[in-house]
Amino acid sequence: MFRFLLATLLTLSLTDLLLAGKLESKEEILKKMVEAYGGEAALSNTQSYIQHWRVVRASDKKEGKETRRVTLPTRLYVDLKYPDKEEIRVLENSVGIKIFGKHSKKQVFGPMLDAMKAQLLRLYTPLTLKENHEKIKLSQNGSYYILTLDKDGVESDYYVNPKNYHIEKTVGKLKMGNSVMEFVTLYKDFKRVGDTLFPTTEIKYAGGVNTATNTLIDTKIVHLKKVDDHRYERI
Repeated sequence: MFRFLLATLLTLSLTDLLLAGKLESKEEILKKMVEAYGGEAALSNTQSYIQHWRVVRASDKKEGKETRRVTLPTRLYVDLKYPDKEEIRVLENSVGIKIFGKHSKKQVFGPMLDAMKAQLLRLYTPLTLKENHEKIKLSQNGSYYILTLDKDGVESDYYVNPKNYHIEKTVGKLKMGNSVMEFVTLYKDFKRVGDTLFPTTEIKYAGGVNTATNTLIDTKIVHLKKVDDHRYERI
């Protein structure tokens, strides 16, 4: 009798969730995310873009600038300038380069390379995620759907708000020996560039420590005839 009542209660709870629309498949969630961000056509046309950001470093409140050039799904260029230092990061496929100052340039491997990969993964749009749907796992945490993508040795969680299907948080996970380092970014103040939705505020954490807050200045969409025509050294 007790087992029958328990089974009945579980069935009713599941039915209530389904009727309330709280349980959705991975495919349904990705489809709604694509629509929320502007649709497939708009996202296809914004696979490559240049952004300029105002950056405030959390440790000392110094203000800097970031130029970011993205070509999804494989290329990222970041030029981060503070009054006391400048660093350029370039990732093309799985090759990472760091440039310090004017003459110090080196290829990076291991955790440094994985950090670049995680930085690119967090910029994946719902369309890019949809194209990688076979590698994505779905779970829930509190009021968020969590899409977890494991790609090229790096894992990223995308926290999706089921009320609007915006990605409001990403967690990049890097293996460092026997431990895992988490890089968290919160996304706020979503606005449209043309038909495509972008966050205009990013709040960043590394290992649980707030590192910086980015505020978007502008976004320029780059229309490419071929991805191979685009090289970062032209910037």
